[in-house]
Amino acid sequence: EPKPHQVVGIHWLQRHWTGGSRGVLLCDDMGLGKTFQALAFCQWIRELMDRGEVARKPLLIVAPVGLLRNWEAEIEEHLLEPGLGALVRAYGEHLRSLRRGRHLDGTASLDTARLARGDVVLANYETIADYQLSFGAVPFAAVVFDEAQKIKSPKARMTHAAKALNVDFAIAMTGTPVENRLADLWCIADTVQPGALSDLKDFSARYESDGADVSALRSLVWHDENASNSAPPRMLLRRLKSDKLEGLPEKHEHAIRMTMPSRQVEAYGRALAIKELSGPEGTLGMIHALRRISLHPALMGGGANVDELRVEDSARLTAAIEILDCIARAGEKALVFLESLDLQEADQLPLLLKRRYGLARLPMVINGQVSTEARQARVDTFQRERGFDVMLLSPKAGGVGLTLTAANHVIHLSRWWNPAVEDQ
Repeated sequence: EPKPHQVVGIHWLQRHWTGGSRGVLLCDDMGLGKTFQALAFCQWIRELMDRGEVARKPLLIVAPVGLLRNWEAEIEEHLLEPGLGALVRAYGEHLRSLRRGRHLDGTASLDTARLARGDVVLANYETIADYQLSFGAVPFAAVVFDEAQKIKSPKARMTHAAKALNVDFAIAMTGTPVENRLADLWCIADTVQPGALSDLKDFSARYESDGADVSALRSLVWHDENASNSAPPRMLLRRLKSDKLEGLPEKHEHAIRMTMPSRQVEAYGRALAIKELSGPEGTLGMIHALRRISLHPALMGGGANVDELRVEDSARLTAAIEILDCIARAGEKALVFLESLDLQEADQLPLLLKRRYGLARLPMVINGQVSTEARQARVDTFQRERGFDVMLLSPKAGGVGLTLTAANHVIHLSRWWNPAVEDQ
């Protein structure tokens, strides 16, 4: 059953559709069920088609390739048979059977008849950009852009391809509608409701200049759940975990502070000396060295050895292990975010954790080197197995679009560059 805030979200989507809107931005915090709300809405559209109230057209789901298997899993999890209907997979190795020569301009083409016959098409952003003419030739009832920050750049091929789709209604889903600047929001909004926020030059002059009244932008686009139902729904719906929504547990954040041990302090001091090198390499080299040493001094030379990876040499690792000891005693699960691929290697932190906690297998890792199939299999295993477990994730690869509700603890072992991304 949908939670109260999800019921509001589904009704908000339906009101936009029935009111003739072109599209919306669903920007709830990660973990509040954007996928669930989108699936409920898509199922409602499918029922309208079954009753003959709207023309039968395929639905399109566009997501980073690593999340498309997750979408299939969510459809199977939440929707009764036959779900959204017949699936057409338009990504990865599945493209081989869909390719059909070239268009007159020389660009590759896909079997548009097969795309049009499907009930729901799953595609990644690169595919709709590479086969823009083919996707543009197929009329879709609705498109869901998952992790819509992928189309935040006005001049990017992916953004042009997204805007060129022949679609009745568009849902852009992202927990980070503004990653770097307000123009990110403009670009995503212009994809789902072209022209609603004027052109980029006018938007930037109005809202990104010194002293701009950003509250005016909020009142223009941000949907107020307490507004009268007689008023047209606004373009953007965003709820935060900090809102203490009904039916959700309270989120607790803890900043753990610990003094560096002597070996780490010494390595940190050596790294500071790198800035004396001439040119930008000195400053950038120092920053990268400081990030690595703050995680563990064994990373100073560019790698690590599990025999060198002593917990007591790193303040962060010491703090993380103390936390994990408590979680292990409680028999609960944790996610650990760190960007160091060196420490994610099987014979590094995973082996250390396996030995310390007597685990039957190495903790699983999700990063950019893990295939889509392996990624979903690891998620399923982590969700299914009972008892204490730890999963290690890279912030960029593992921090988007995963459904990992089995863990009720998250440890940021190393920090990400972008606070908006890290928050998600």
